[in-house]
Amino acid sequence: MHTIRPGRWARLRVYFRRELRYNLAMAHVYCIAASGSDSDDAIEQKIARLWQQAGLDFCFRTNDVTALKLHVGEPGTRTFLSPAVAAGCVRCLHDAGTRPFLTDTVVLYRSPRDNSVGHARVAREHGFTVERVGAPFFPADGPTGSDGVELPVAGRHFAAVDMAAAIVQAHSVLVLSHATGHLGTGFGGAIKNLGMGCCTRGAKLRQHHGHYPEVDPDKCGVCGNCLDICPSGAISVDGSAAIDPSVCIGCGDCIAVCPEEAIEFGWSIMGSELQERIVEHALALARRKRGRIAYVTVAMNITKDCDCLGLDQPPLCEDIGILASRDPVAIDQAVLTLVRERAGRSLESLSYPQRDASVQIAYAEAIGLGSRETPLVQVE
Repeated sequence: MHTIRPGRWARLRVYFRRELRYNLAMAHVYCIAASGSDSDDAIEQKIARLWQQAGLDFCFRTNDVTALKLHVGEPGTRTFLSPAVAAGCVRCLHDAGTRPFLTDTVVLYRSPRDNSVGHARVAREHGFTVERVGAPFFPADGPTGSDGVELPVAGRHFAAVDMAAAIVQAHSVLVLSHATGHLGTGFGGAIKNLGMGCCTRGAKLRQHHGHYPEVDPDKCGVCGNCLDICPSGAISVDGSAAIDPSVCIGCGDCIAVCPEEAIEFGWSIMGSELQERIVEHALALARRKRGRIAYVTVAMNITKDCDCLGLDQPPLCEDIGILASRDPVAIDQAVLTLVRERAGRSLESLSYPQRDASVQIAYAEAIGLGSRETPLVQVE
């Protein structure tokens, strides 16, 4: 008979206690009241209390290189996530012994954030600096948004998805989200930040569009940039650039390098199908990081549109606070429930009534991303 040494028993007891606490905390969403009038110090202290109550330390290990996924805000908006929130999360990650970095991915539309250099500049201008937050910022998907790792997913729309390389390669991930309305989904929270915010340019293209980029010959300057960068040889140039859809792989690199903005795609997929496609990307990454990923969502300055729009928007309802969980479905459901309680209406009815945010929640639960039936715990 095999005998377990006393020291081994002690380690096993610690392990099982840790697993018990992990599983108990996994079944909850924690919320602490906060508002835009709170000082930076107060925000950081509240995050520390929330972090402890939610047991987020269990997702992170000493010497982890940890990706802190956030949105630094489009130039022109003032309601983006406060750097104080990021600083509070970074401090907790440092206390857990990790080495965090701030990160995001490039966008499809024309913006300073459609390449890594401009994105890093916006992050600095909006206060997401090492001096202010305590961790460096660099985009996770490379200079033009094409650096990714293919992950399998058995979904309704995809068998595999392309997620940003630096996030996949990090030892652990903290998804820091700003709850808002959204044109395509009615609601943007943890699931959207995980599924759309953590993927490559090509993956975003496949989420939004069922076809391939197209060239406007009237705008094309025949510079040849798209021809040089195309990885599949789908582009030819003869008087104007042209894309062969039978060869194009939909990576979107040509969109990134066109100086004349002559290459575009249509935002043809919206609503429920877009939500399902986002969820499948989220599931692929969450499964890859199982047990090593946590979620913090800021339900303050909740605006009609997400932080990608460079607009100065008024809040849709009063500030609620900051939430934490290890379940992206549960934390998104909690935000929607709290908004309805405070505003007397659903978030999508306040932003885009033609959308139904519950679609992404229900589909995410159905394919195993998390659970909607999760207790909400208020942290004093």
